[in-house]
Amino acid sequence: MNSSNSMRYSLVDSILQQKNLTVLFQPIVCLRNQSIYGYEGLIRGPANTILYTPTMLFDAATECGCLAQLDFLCRELVIMQFSRLNLPGHLFINVDPISILHENYREGKTLDWIKQGGIASSRVVIELTETHPVEDIPLMQKALAHYRNMGFRVALDDLGAGYAGLKLWSEIKPDIVKVDRHFIQGVDEDRTKQQFISNIISTATSMGCKIITEGTETEGEYATLRKLGIELIQGYYFSRPKSIPPLEISPSLFRKEERQPEEDSDSPTVNILLQPTISTDAMTRVLTVGEIFTDTPDVESIVVVHDNEVLGMVLKKNFMNMYASLYGKELYGKEPILKFMNRNILQVDKTLSLEEVSYRLTTSLDQYTEEFILLDGCRLVGKARLIDLLHEITKLKVNRARYANPLTLLPGNVPIHKQLQKLFKQQLPLTICYFDLDNFKPFNDIFGFSKGDDVIILVAELLQDNIDVKTNFVGHIGGDDFVVIFRESRWKAKVRTILQQFDHRIKAFYNGRMQDDKLIATNRQGNACTYDRMGLSVGAVVIDQPAGFKDIDLSEEAAIAKHHAKCRQGSFLYIHQPLGEEQTVS
Repeated sequence: MNSSNSMRYSLVDSILQQKNLTVLFQPIVCLRNQSIYGYEGLIRGPANTILYTPTMLFDAATECGCLAQLDFLCRELVIMQFSRLNLPGHLFINVDPISILHENYREGKTLDWIKQGGIASSRVVIELTETHPVEDIPLMQKALAHYRNMGFRVALDDLGAGYAGLKLWSEIKPDIVKVDRHFIQGVDEDRTKQQFISNIISTATSMGCKIITEGTETEGEYATLRKLGIELIQGYYFSRPKSIPPLEISPSLFRKEERQPEEDSDSPTVNILLQPTISTDAMTRVLTVGEIFTDTPDVESIVVVHDNEVLGMVLKKNFMNMYASLYGKELYGKEPILKFMNRNILQVDKTLSLEEVSYRLTTSLDQYTEEFILLDGCRLVGKARLIDLLHEITKLKVNRARYANPLTLLPGNVPIHKQLQKLFKQQLPLTICYFDLDNFKPFNDIFGFSKGDDVIILVAELLQDNIDVKTNFVGHIGGDDFVVIFRESRWKAKVRTILQQFDHRIKAFYNGRMQDDKLIATNRQGNACTYDRMGLSVGAVVIDQPAGFKDIDLSEEAAIAKHHAKCRQGSFLYIHQPLGEEQTVS
């Protein structure tokens, strides 16, 4: 053994004997109610030593054969310090899977420390840190079932960075997944990372699993994650790990603007389906829940909560099969209902649209879908039924079909004007872009109405593929005229992309009949004529000074923008600012 290794082994032994470790806590923030959801307990080795960083510390312990011993010591110190500081919310404890599978694994010690610290087991999350390959999946599943039976929840750490993160996710079905910081850094400027996060959210929703993004450091990253739908965030943006962490987060770190109420919206929220529900604490005994179901025959489910957080739902049919079985009351009557609830129940905020909730339900896997839970922030407000959701969705689709363009199915004139009236009433800055095809009529006459319809459908597809309709609005006025109401600041880049894609794809519609970008054909009078290739003109009306809304005649301003755009040859963007300076953009 060389002197370097000898020094490390000696230092590890000293750490274990003297418990010479520093405990830090980093908050995990809930964006729904702008509060702290919990804290991750983190460990640092002795200051000014080679084992100060966690990586060096745990690598040295692994080489010494002391990983399980160190892992248990870290748990003990984190739990006791969390208790001494009387921190709110959940405690996330890092656990190396190797220690769970270790032959000297001390079953029940974690629960003993939790009880000693006066912390409810439902507040504890066992966070699996995948630093080594885990080969014995069945044994791990058994160990995790043991943790869950004690009331703990399970999180999978660093998804996307470990040896078999996705495999572990599918095998152990954690309650929470933490996305590795690699996918968070620069996410505001990386569409690939944004797509990855969106896919993870979709998968997690279908599995009834919460998502936490780690390593959020900048306001841009935070804003992008918020827009993608992330609800739990951890990172330097909110707080660095500290020995005495903050008990609350400064309101200035959250979104600066408030969401405007969706007045006159044709996308009602799921709140219209709200029904009252009975709830009970996670530690309520099975006997008590059995009495509730027996005394109130109409109740089909009970929501389980703890410290105002919704954990799941007890379904009457499944519960009574267990409760009414032979010796069911005797065997399970004194157990907490936490052990018998269904965690795979969709939870959604009451402000979500009917369509978004419908999508989450229809893409869910192994999830109970007849009912779902409604929240206000993180607080329970009630529940709703799938059948009522489907009824409202059907009504919504019928109403939209009345005013949709029959060719593209995009909103027509009525919803377009309705949207403009709503935004004008709110006096929110916006840009209205009018898209119009140039040289469309001769193409339609020469190649036929069917080919002309194909071109119109192409434009509709380009608009829908490049524009986020959650933020903006895409409508079809009629014929070859479209309108887009932009609320985002990067609208110019989106329009340029659409024009480039149109110019590239429109060539294929001419079936090789173009000569030097000219189409030579016979008109209706039998005369030979030359026509330019179709282009896409865009007239943009920019309204960025809300105080001037009352002075704007939108139809007049739109006519000016469209006229200037169509005066240019080929695909072109003209920017008209009624209250500012004109711009031309080729």
